Amino acid sequence: MGGLKIDFAKYYRHDEVISHLKQWAEEYPKIVSMFSIGKSFRDRDLWIMEIGNKETGSPEGKPAYYIDAVTHPEEVSGAMVAQYTIWYLLENYGKDPLVTQLLDTQTVYVLPFVNPDAYEICMDRLYYEWHGTARYLPGDDQVGPGLHYADMDGDGFILKMRVPDPKGEWKISEKDSRIMLRREPFEFGGQYYRVLPEGEIHDYDGVAIDIPRPRDGNLNRNYPANWGTEIEQYGAGDAPMSEPETRALVNFIKTHPNVGGIVHYHTNAGTIMPPFRPADDPLSFRDEFLFRKIGTMGAHETGYALIMTEEEFSGKASKPRMGTSGNFMYGQNGILVFVTELWDVYKETGIGDHKVSTQRELSEDDQLKLLAWNDKYFNGDVFRDWRAFDHPQLGPVEIGGWKTLLMFRNPPPQLLPDMAHKNMMFTIKHALAAPLLRITKAEAVNLADDVYRIDAVVENHGYLSTFITDRAVDMKAVAPCNASLELPDGIELVSGSLNVELGHLAGWSDRPDEYTRFSQWSAPAKRAQWVVRTNGSLDGVCVVATSTRAGTDRKQIEIH
Repeated sequence: MGGLKIDFAKYYRHDEVISHLKQWAEEYPKIVSMFSIGKSFRDRDLWIMEIGNKETGSPEGKPAYYIDAVTHPEEVSGAMVAQYTIWYLLENYGKDPLVTQLLDTQTVYVLPFVNPDAYEICMDRLYYEWHGTARYLPGDDQVGPGLHYADMDGDGFILKMRVPDPKGEWKISEKDSRIMLRREPFEFGGQYYRVLPEGEIHDYDGVAIDIPRPRDGNLNRNYPANWGTEIEQYGAGDAPMSEPETRALVNFIKTHPNVGGIVHYHTNAGTIMPPFRPADDPLSFRDEFLFRKIGTMGAHETGYALIMTEEEFSGKASKPRMGTSGNFMYGQNGILVFVTELWDVYKETGIGDHKVSTQRELSEDDQLKLLAWNDKYFNGDVFRDWRAFDHPQLGPVEIGGWKTLLMFRNPPPQLLPDMAHKNMMFTIKHALAAPLLRITKAEAVNLADDVYRIDAVVENHGYLSTFITDRAVDMKAVAPCNASLELPDGIELVSGSLNVELGHLAGWSDRPDEYTRFSQWSAPAKRAQWVVRTNGSLDGVCVVATSTRAGTDRKQIEIH
């Protein structure tokens, strides 16, 4: 492929990825365009790749599929999967039948960085788990007295501090001094510790240690769907779309109504999920069927678990998420959207899945497995051994622990290509489920002298219906299919309307069972008719079929 050789077993900086995209856009002008949909808070372009065969129709005249990554900055592997997907589509167009079908009939949009500013901050210093927007830098996003996150010992990381304390709740493992274990209720007389984030305590009174809530923000709580204030939903921002990145993405979706399928890449769970709906506004029966059907296909491709409810993902005690991208894309636009949480280190190490591991304290054996895996894939570098440090407020402490950006939040680089390929295959197959509008008949029958009846048949050749989801109909996000007649000068319409509303057309997903007398299937095809008087020729007469999310098709009239 071209002159650019990419090592996909590697994490790249933001500017490196953008450089790759620009080179691909130059090498493949017939199927790639690249443009910015806006600016980040710190003035970086939000670059998007538009991929599709331009000779088979305009990008906006085809069904469209959208992929993005790095809503949360520490979830860096999503950008690598997005980059791999772009490369694979370009490399395999004309070779792989699925890729060729996709790019000949649809438009694929890929935004590798929703949050480029914060991505670079995380890549700079491998920060602790941080969902920030870069409006505030880590540490600067906290105000008031208490512990503020900071790299106290200057090693480039924000890790943990273990602080000797006779009333502490932690103790050091006898099997490995790196491991901290919970102190049992009956234990006394040993060496015990508190474990705190690495940082400096502002206005310390020598007793109380609070951690001021950061103002780091969370772009995935800033969308205008079921939005809640910062009091209701941490990270929500000052108002819906208060962040420029969110505004740019919302504007892109609203100006590209042909987008009918989406995947958002996040990390750290190994799951595929539809949008979690509020209890008083659940998925319709039909939409739930589609999410399960497509999601099961994704689970098969990736090996991830399909999670249908918030309780399954986060447990019974979790608060409902508000202002999420998924609920904007589906809830307000009726798009069939999935969140893919790439990677699950607990499953890979044999500890259990993400749900199990986040709802229990990791045992001593669990932590030994993680350390062994760290040694195998990272030469031990992801865990920094505890080192003595004289803290300005706490006195003698030790600083160390996991650099959670790698291994916990993202896979070892050598595992990236396999993960990227599996997830890319799911997105291709999900995209190919789109509705696809086709004119299968456009004929003229002579009625008398220069008078002709024009017959047209418009069909949906896709798996999904032309409206895709019930929600899209409820929100009036998609218009009914339409057939229109283009008449050159000198040809007169005798009867019928130039524009004929056809309603929506079913896909084969709407016929899940064998036909019986009880079946009530929607029609996958509709007919339109017109009568015209010509000037002796039908040259230039054309039937045009349009659909918001199934594309546009055109056909010249044939005389029979």
